[in-house]
Amino acid sequence: MEGKRLIRTLRLKNLLSYGSEGEEIELQPLNVLIGRNTSGKSNLIEAVGLLRATPKDLTAAIRKGGGISELLWKSEESPIAEIEAIIGYPEGNMPLRYRLNFTEVNQKLEIIDEVVENYDPANQDAEEVDFFYRYQQGNPIIKIKGQGLMPMKSNSFVANQSIIYQIRAPQQHPEITYLSNKLKNICIYDEWYIGSNSKLKKPQNAYLPAHPLLEDGSNIGLVFNNLQYQLGSKTIIDNLKKFYEEVEELTVRIYSGTVQIFIREEGLIQPIPINRLSDGTLRYLFLLALLLDPTPPPLICIEEPEIGLHPDILPTIAELLIEASQRTQLIVTTHSDALVSALPPESVLVCERDEKGSHLKRLNPEDLKEWLEDFSLGHLWRMGEIGGTRW
Repeated sequence: MEGKRLIRTLRLKNLLSYGSEGEEIELQPLNVLIGRNTSGKSNLIEAVGLLRATPKDLTAAIRKGGGISELLWKSEESPIAEIEAIIGYPEGNMPLRYRLNFTEVNQKLEIIDEVVENYDPANQDAEEVDFFYRYQQGNPIIKIKGQGLMPMKSNSFVANQSIIYQIRAPQQHPEITYLSNKLKNICIYDEWYIGSNSKLKKPQNAYLPAHPLLEDGSNIGLVFNNLQYQLGSKTIIDNLKKFYEEVEELTVRIYSGTVQIFIREEGLIQPIPINRLSDGTLRYLFLLALLLDPTPPPLICIEEPEIGLHPDILPTIAELLIEASQRTQLIVTTHSDALVSALPPESVLVCERDEKGSHLKRLNPEDLKEWLEDFSLGHLWRMGEIGGTRW
């Protein structure tokens, strides 16, 4: 698949529902996860969330997840969890391999091993790989540009935080700084609260950032105001009309430190404020603000974008996902056969779980070629022909 790829491959071991044998998956620009409940789809996104936390505060992310013991595979006492990601580096350079191994000691996180190194699939000899940081058995060694490898003093780093969180010297450590900038800008949209107290329905603060869309949608007015300058109002209205045929105009009012969206329907004089729109319309607006972004974050995770939307609009959502994957990498979970039917088979990952943990398999279009002459991909999923079902 053509498009953007921040993470080339992701390997998980002894983490959440990913077991002791480890699971490695190659990620494409668009990755749509299907499978029954509890199969491990959301756990994959939570693992990406831990990667995102490494340049921020890993311990805070682990506390949010219920504590270190809740994140470890439960087949044995205090197993060593592993996250390994092969991450694209600017053109002309080798990809970077980032690996983090950690466990629980006295109910707290303990990092066992951490590596930032070049990834050369033709040369996997640990002694010859060019590395930029290693923390092995309590002995941290770091590479300083222009000076070479140097051991770190025990009082110069925090043992329960990633080195990516602690390095703030881009000239001396360009590779680690690059990882930090990319990982901390990953966005995860997994909470879809559109109730009466939703931040989407209330006047929003004008001091919030105009980019990117915050995960609670609390800056959606500023995002649309920015998109109108970047894309033009016509592009936004044309995409909104695919869902809301009566719409004529979307305006953003910034007044007295607050921001609010209004929509005007054809033939009506007074505009409709965003708090009077249906939940489905709000969700569609949220997805438009996210997927039309011409300069998106490097990786976006979305949980079940179909929630609250009529099945007829899901092919349009699929089109938006495919187009957005040309600008950013996407990991999406879904339970919608209508959405899956509108996607290319190679974008779909089937998530299964057995006694050894969660497993991921990417669909091969050639294997399904004859089936797809008579059935949609979503139909094949419901029939149980591609996996990802209870029986």
